[in-house]
Amino acid sequence: MRSLKKTSYIAFIGVALLLCLVIILGFRQYQLSERYNVVITQSEAVIFQFSTIREQITTFLIKQDWSSVVTVSDQLKHLNSSIARLQENTLIPGEYRLDMAKQLDIADLAITSKEILHDSDKIASSLVLQDKMRQIAEYLLQFDRIIVSQIRSKVVQFQTVMIGALGGIICIISFSLLFLYKKALIPLLQLSDQSKNPEIHTTGFSYAETTCTEITIFVDSVNSLLKQIQTNPSGQCDPEQLTEKLGAIINESNNLSNGIINYAQLLNDSYREVAMGNEEIKLLQGIIEAAEKIAALNRTI
Repeated sequence: MRSLKKTSYIAFIGVALLLCLVIILGFRQYQLSERYNVVITQSEAVIFQFSTIREQITTFLIKQDWSSVVTVSDQLKHLNSSIARLQENTLIPGEYRLDMAKQLDIADLAITSKEILHDSDKIASSLVLQDKMRQIAEYLLQFDRIIVSQIRSKVVQFQTVMIGALGGIICIISFSLLFLYKKALIPLLQLSDQSKNPEIHTTGFSYAETTCTEITIFVDSVNSLLKQIQTNPSGQCDPEQLTEKLGAIINESNNLSNGIINYAQLLNDSYREVAMGNEEIKLLQGIIEAAEKIAALNRTI
């Protein structure tokens, strides 16, 4: 037989630890989601920033406004800073950051945009510049798709772990309820059915060996009381013993009442000698009368 209290305590501690684990996993998922959102935001910001610069350069090239193309180099510096911050994010795998450093040569793009003003064949230089911008744009879009897919995959893996933890908690709670049902509820239902038997006072209650310790102790106590009732059906002691006990009680009560009367009488006499107030004398007189009534009641028994 196993103690229900001990088993319940172990189950409670286990469930509490698993709940703490779920809370930790949830907090960790929240942190990862926030950091992944930062990566996605940075990647989208870089793509938007580069797309704006590309549109400006393309417009200037179409208009053959070569001097305006040179002015875009300042915006390329800000784009390079944004890409550098994106590369510093540790959530991006190292191989992707290394490949980004090789593929995204923003400095070369800025130099090409500045040299186009002094180049004799500006049309050829503009074509080279457009080709470089196209390659960078394609790479940024591919990089964004890869990073987003990887982040989504990691979040799904984390959610799978959390679902597994929740499944474990539900299993433990279910097994705990089944154990309580088997060890406590079923024995109680059996005892309830046994109590409907009119001969239960003579046969006593019974329980299975798998019943928990607390119920077995209770049933044994009830069976012990039933046996005591069977051995002494009247529920009373021997009349001679009752007479002796009653006589001793009456004798002790008489002694106490007489002692109260004597003490009260002495105090009454003392108060009169020292001329105490009437209130104290009335109080003592009441005590004496009450003690005399108790003595009179004892004599009538």
